[in-house]
Order: sequence, then C-alpha cells, then structure tokens
Amino acid sequence: MNKRFEIADLLKGIAVLLMIQVHIIELFATISIFDSKTGRFLLFLGGPFVAPVFLFVFGYFIAHSSQTNSQQIGRGLKIFFYGMLLNVALNFNLFIKHSEGQIEFDIFPYLFGVDVLQCAGLSLIIITLIKKVFYNNKIIAIALILLSGFLGGYLLQYKTDFIFLKYLSAFFYGSTTWSYFPVFPWIAYPLMGMIFFKSKIDFKILAKPIAKISICLLFIVFLIFTLNYAIALSSNLNSYYHHGLTFFLCTIIFLGFYGFIINEVDILFGKYLFFKYIKWLGQNVTALYVIQWILIGNISTAVYKSIDNPFILLLAFIGILLLSSIIAFLYVQIKEGKKFAD
Repeated sequence: MNKRFEIADLLKGIAVLLMIQVHIIELFATISIFDSKTGRFLLFLGGPFVAPVFLFVFGYFIAHSSQTNSQQIGRGLKIFFYGMLLNVALNFNLFIKHSEGQIEFDIFPYLFGVDVLQCAGLSLIIITLIKKVFYNNKIIAIALILLSGFLGGYLLQYKTDFIFLKYLSAFFYGSTTWSYFPVFPWIAYPLMGMIFFKSKIDFKILAKPIAKISICLLFIVFLIFTLNYAIALSSNLNSYYHHGLTFFLCTIIFLGFYGFIINEVDILFGKYLFFKYIKWLGQNVTALYVIQWILIGNISTAVYKSIDNPFILLLAFIGILLLSSIIAFLYVQIKEGKKFAD
C-alpha cells in the first residue's frame, strides 16, 4: 500500500476514536462534565484532530481520483443524500417519541441538520466545478482557500427570517443552530488536501535527525502560543463549527506538525496489531461514522446530558467503539462477499 495512504488511514482511524468520544461528551455527559477543564480538553481532542483531518484527507483523495467530472458530481450528490438519510436514522428514537406526543419540538432542524456528510457532498460538487481553475493557477487556489476560511466567520452576520432561505443558507454558512458543518469555512480543508496532493513535496529531507528534532521543537513552541486559544475555541461548539480564518490557519499549521508526528509513530509502531486496527478504522471511516452516529444519536434520546459518572462515559465509549467496529466488520464482509459473487 502507498505509504501516504497508510498515514491517511492512521490519521482517519485516530479521528474515529476521538469523534466517538466527543459525541459521547456532547450528548451523554452532564453540563458539569461538559464545562469542566477535562470536558473542554476532550472537546478540543474532538476538534482539530477530527473534522479537519477527515476533510483534508477527503480533498487529498479527490485530487487522487481518476473519476470523470460527472462521476464526481454524482458521488457528491450521493454523499449528500446519505447525510440527509443519516439525519433520520440517528434521530429515529427522537422522532418516535415526538410522534407519540412524549416530546414536543420542531422536527425540521433535526431533519435538515448540516453535518460532515452534507458538507463533503456539497464540497465535492463545488470542487469538481472549479478544480480546473484551481489547479491551473496557484494564486487563485490560495485565494479561494483563504476566502473560504474567512467567509466561515464573516457570513454569520447575514441571516434571514424567510424560512426557505434559512434552511438553504444553513448548508453554506452558519445561519442557523442546526448548521454544524456548512460549506464555509469547511470547504477550505479539502481544498488544502488537494493542494497537498498536487504539491508533490519531497519529504526525504525530513528524515534527517536534525530535521526531526527541529520540527518537534517548533511544534512545542507552536503549542505554547496556540493551545489555550485552540482549546477555548474548540470547546465552544458554535465558534468551532463557524470559525474564521485565524483558527483555520492555526489548524492547518497544526495538521502539518501532527501529520509529521503520526508518520513517525507509524514508522515505529505501525506494524503492531493495535495500530493495524486503527488503520482499519480509517479505511472504513464512512461506515463507522454512520454506525456510531446511529447508535449514539438514538441512545442520547434516553440519556441526553444526564450521565455524571466518568467511568460510565468511558464504558459507553468502549461499548460503542466495539459495537460499531463489529457492525462495520460484518458490513464490509457482506459487501465484499457480494462484490466477489458479482
């Protein structure tokens, strides 16, 4: 397997672990745990390490793809549609209780919630339409990336009371409370992933011991100046979902250091069983994303923000991780068996 693909799988696998824990903290833990120093740090671990990684790697593979424009657009529409179906599946228990009159709420924000799949699908369509210009002019490419990061925060001032526009705009910027991963600023990350793929950087110079030591020292200095800011913003979910250019640039720099460290970890430990398991999680990230959300989303209807025991939260994390892994494994086996039969 291509070495860069293995690193991508490891990065995505770690992101899966951190994604599950952050969803548990968001939906299961009491407010006292959520707002504690530990809770805020766990939210941070579910911030720069997760969605930016998913979308950056997503962009890398868009650039690597040999699909035609029509195939890419079709794939984008499919991803978007799956995201909308997932909204129904993860809130199914909640919708049942609403239909039975046990809980009263506005159902439409849950049906039209804008999460990572919707963002990825729309981003793929937009990127397919602009990628020729994006590839042919580096200045335009950089400008589009910076503009995307900037618009994430800037567009927040533009809101509408017209109901159709309210739901439509939520897919593109944070105009509503149910707009978690709108196109802006999040499309900036797959665009950066594409730039990374096209850059064809020679990393051999980084293999020298002096280069590794220098990078680690620079990373420590970077964390000293940015960690408190990153924790504060990541633990404020509204600010994280709709961050602006400053956080985007900090995250991209962080991902550069983080990717280097994960590469070194893979060199040292990548052949061990535990790290192979994490890579497997990364290879099957979409299935695991869907499965864990269906489990967590439906369980949260019964236990929403009510668990105040950290040990119970840990058990929930382990249980959901194992169950999601088992279901994903069975899904992959069935899918591969069907492909073999065809």
